[in-house]
Amino acid sequence: MERSVVIIGAGGAGLVGALVAASRGDRVLVLERNRKAGIKLLISGGGKCNVTHEGTEEEILSAFPVAQRRFLKPAMYRYSGEDVRSFLKEQGVPTFARQNGRVFPESGMADDVVEAFLHALRRVGAEIRCNTRVTQILVDDHGISGVVAGGSTIETRAVLVATGGVSYPKTGTTGDGISWAQLLGHSIVPLCPALAPIRLEPELPASWRGVALRNGALSVYVGRERLHRSRGDVLFTHEGISGPGALDCSNVAAAHIGAVMRWDFFPDMDEGVVDDMLCEGLARERGRRIQSHLFESMPNRIVPTILTSIGVPPETRGYSLTSSQRKAVVQMLKGWEIGRVKEVNIERGEVTAGGVALPEVDPHTMMSRKVRGLFFAGEVLDIDGPIGGYNLQAAFSMGALAGDHLAVSPA
Repeated sequence: MERSVVIIGAGGAGLVGALVAASRGDRVLVLERNRKAGIKLLISGGGKCNVTHEGTEEEILSAFPVAQRRFLKPAMYRYSGEDVRSFLKEQGVPTFARQNGRVFPESGMADDVVEAFLHALRRVGAEIRCNTRVTQILVDDHGISGVVAGGSTIETRAVLVATGGVSYPKTGTTGDGISWAQLLGHSIVPLCPALAPIRLEPELPASWRGVALRNGALSVYVGRERLHRSRGDVLFTHEGISGPGALDCSNVAAAHIGAVMRWDFFPDMDEGVVDDMLCEGLARERGRRIQSHLFESMPNRIVPTILTSIGVPPETRGYSLTSSQRKAVVQMLKGWEIGRVKEVNIERGEVTAGGVALPEVDPHTMMSRKVRGLFFAGEVLDIDGPIGGYNLQAAFSMGALAGDHLAVSPA
C-alpha cells in the first residue's frame, strides 16, 4: 500500500502537520502507537492543556535559547499562537489567557482541544491509525521509501517523525524517533530532563509535603555563582520540589547534580530593604515572637524548622533578638537553602532536552539535510522552552511548517 504522506505520532506536532498536509490535498496517514491520539496533550497543564502563550511571535521566540530561537523563527511565523487560538475558536473551543500569559481552553478540558483537531482531520480526510507502532523507516537511493508498521510495509516518499522525546514513557514517548534519526545518520544532542521535579538532599520534613512557596524566586547555585533563576511558585513533594519554579530550573539542575537550590522570599528587594522592613516590624511589636513576624511572609508550617536551622529559637521575642540573629534571618529570607540537587528524573519531565541536532534539519521546511523526504517536528528535535505553553506552541508551529512541505513531498 502506498501513501503520499506518513506521519508518525499523533501529538501536537503530528496532528497539526497532518491537518495542514491533508488540507493541501495529500493523502495522509497518521500512525500512533497508543490506543488513542493526543495522549500527552490530554495530560498537559494538569489535564487543562496549556495550548500556547499569549504574545507576539517574537515574544514567544524570546523564551527559547538563541540557537533554538533562530531555528524556530520560520515555523513560528508560519503558525503562531494566535493561529492556534483562532483554529480552536473555529472548532468551538474558545480560549483565554491567564495573567501570566498562559493560554487554556475556556472549558478547562484538554479533551476538547484534542477532539477539535480530530474533528478537523476527519473533515479533510486524514486517516489516523492507533495501536500501530512503527518499527522501521525505510530508505533507498532516492531517500525515504516507506515505513514498517504492524508487520506491514507502507510505501511513501515523505515521513514526518513527530514521536516526542523520552519523557513520560507511559504516554508512548520512548525515544523511537531519536533512535531512527541516529540510525539514518543524524547527530543526537544528549538527552536530559527539562520541566521535571527536582529530588533534593537532605530529604525535606514529611510535614512540609504539599506546602507551596509563592511570590518569590527559586535559583540554582554552584558555589557563589547563580546559574538560573525562576519566579514561578514551588511545591514541596515527598521527594523534593515541583511546581512551575522548580520545573523551570530543572534543566540546569539536571546538568549540575549537587547544586544548591535557594529561595528568595523577597525577590524585588535587596537585603538592606528587607532588614529595614524587619526592623520596623520588630520595633512596632517588640514583644512578638520572631516566628509570628515571619508567619506573614512564609508558609507557617516551615517557619519553626527554618529558624531553628539558622540558630534562632522560634520563640525569641523581638526585644531580645540579637543583631547577628537578625542578620541570619535576613540572609535566610533572601537566600534560603532548600537543599542540594540529588536527581532530576528524565522520565518525569514534561519535556526532553536534547534530541536531533538542529543544524541537520532545514528550518524552512523541517526536512532532514541528510535524508530526502524525512521530516522532523516537535520534541524529537533539540528544542526545549520554559514552562507556560511555549513547547506546545513550538510543536504546533513546526508541525504546520512540515505539513506545508510534506504536501509537496519529493517524488
